[in-house]
Amino acid sequence: MAAIGISLFIAAGFPARQSTAQQATASTAETLAKLSATIAGQYPSVRALVLARGNCILHEYYGNNSPDVPWPMHSVTKSVLSILVGIAIDKGLLRLDQKLPELVAEAREGTIDPRAADVTLRDLLTMSSGFAPHEMVVVPGVWNSSVWMINRTVEYPPGTHFYYDDQGTNLIAIILRRAVGGNIAEFAKNELFAPLQIDRYYWAVDRDGNLPGYSGLLLSGRDMAKIGLLYLQQGRWRERQLVSEAYVLDSTHKHSDGGGPANAGYGYLWWTMPIRDGSPAYFAAGWQSQLILNLPDRNLVMALASGSSLPGGAAKFINEVVLPAEAALPAGAACVGRLDQ
Repeated sequence: MAAIGISLFIAAGFPARQSTAQQATASTAETLAKLSATIAGQYPSVRALVLARGNCILHEYYGNNSPDVPWPMHSVTKSVLSILVGIAIDKGLLRLDQKLPELVAEAREGTIDPRAADVTLRDLLTMSSGFAPHEMVVVPGVWNSSVWMINRTVEYPPGTHFYYDDQGTNLIAIILRRAVGGNIAEFAKNELFAPLQIDRYYWAVDRDGNLPGYSGLLLSGRDMAKIGLLYLQQGRWRERQLVSEAYVLDSTHKHSDGGGPANAGYGYLWWTMPIRDGSPAYFAAGWQSQLILNLPDRNLVMALASGSSLPGGAAKFINEVVLPAEAALPAGAACVGRLDQ
């Protein structure tokens, strides 16, 4: 009789105890659903968010957008330019200690400030060239064909003073184009984008073959995360070392205390600053809350594209919304995709 009673109790719908794995799966789904709901409700300008532990994509959010749409990266472009410079250095086409007269023939002319002759490629990458601020020269159809920026006054000894210099990154792009033999777009495609299987990007080349160094690159959220993973893996992608480990570590090392607009330390066109809990981090940042953020000690990559600046800024969004959600996920949370596929 007791056995019959138990059978009837189960048949009546008494819930069986969930396994630990089932509980973890349910908890993960609830956490990620809540994250998506928070973004949709409080951060409607977010176009894409990709959160990954190493190669494992934990969560992707695209709102009503297609995952394949490339979005303007603004100054994240600078950090991608840094990677290309690193590849050129690895190939022996450039050196960090090269000075302007060796890098651009125009710097050997007598009209430039003589102190500019001491500016190195490293100074340009760390935004410590010492050049005075100057409004960018805009020529329709041309990004940076002229190296007019070397004619600026040098206000500080090279390597001593940080100034966020868009014009300096355009100069770096010119230097890179000349170093690789003139076709910088093909160099970028063959050495970086194609190996990462990034084929829906857009980076405008002007009629003289120059890429803008300060901005202009468009990437999808997942492709942004691939850039982050390449650096998280210290320059390695699958079986190929695309950029040397030495350059990755050097470029994300704090070479100066930096300053605005991110108010963080600065490497070679990468920002570096611990997150709120003290974990070391480095990141590529662009206007209106574009972000590629790596937390190496936690094996985390985050990519964020937004249509406008987020309330309180990208840092507040990451620290108060994304990271708590990631921390709530179990160590073995299922992957929704792989970045290298």
